[in-house]
Amino acid sequence: MMGNKYNCFELTVNDHIGNLVLSRPNELNTMSRDFWVELGEVLEEIDRNSDIRVVIMSSTGKHFCAGMDLSAFSNGVEDISEDKKPDHARIGEAVYRVAKELQGYISKLEKIRVPVIAAIHGGCIGGAVDLVTACDIRLASSDSFFCIQEINIGMAADVGTLQRLPKIIPDSKMREMAYTGRRMNAPESKETGLVSDVYESQEAMLSAANDLAKEIASKSPVAIYGLKAVMNYSRDHSVSDGLDYNALWSGAMLSQKDMTEAMTANMEKREASFNELVDVKKFNESKS
Repeated sequence: MMGNKYNCFELTVNDHIGNLVLSRPNELNTMSRDFWVELGEVLEEIDRNSDIRVVIMSSTGKHFCAGMDLSAFSNGVEDISEDKKPDHARIGEAVYRVAKELQGYISKLEKIRVPVIAAIHGGCIGGAVDLVTACDIRLASSDSFFCIQEINIGMAADVGTLQRLPKIIPDSKMREMAYTGRRMNAPESKETGLVSDVYESQEAMLSAANDLAKEIASKSPVAIYGLKAVMNYSRDHSVSDGLDYNALWSGAMLSQKDMTEAMTANMEKREASFNELVDVKKFNESKS
């Protein structure tokens, strides 16, 4: 267990499971400026905490997340007087940098070394689709729905949905959702493969997510990290490149100790016990 220091999230750790909860139900957990900054910070904290072996990302209130708070896209140009405003190219460059920063926060979900299970209830709208498609596993309650909302407000999704969703669901279905902004309900999300399973209630979903997280947390943490790294790399590269990366990873980080413990525990019909990954401090942190 750890104290909370975020406004938009709550993070607790129990039995190697990190529970990351979106905690602004009155604001429908919209993605405000604070949300984006804290997302980067809390994922950095998770990535550096060797006690965490898997994360469950869930939410509070009516909706999982109602998407982007459009004020987060502000680039400061609107505060400049008309006679001093930069030209279109420079404004465009500023917008580009804002988009890249937000993309980086979402991509951090893929880059951290532990799997992330998204437990989704209610609406998963706009930027929230970007968020959950960067997670490893998605579970949903029966009241959930998914919407690529950006087209409904006159813009194209630009922080990850258009790149990740076609690798999760059929391309034609993704394009239909992107072009129309329609809602995909829970049964359809399971049918298309967007989520692994649908549960009757949020409580049942969270119970299933916790059971799944316990199973993952019981495995070798270095092997789990390797699986995530190799699967993500292989998704984005050719089979040949993926096989080569897999071989390099195995050569560098295959743990004979963990393999022996896993096989011994299996023969002795007991739970395996694995050492934690090594805590790595930032360069600007003291040695003490």
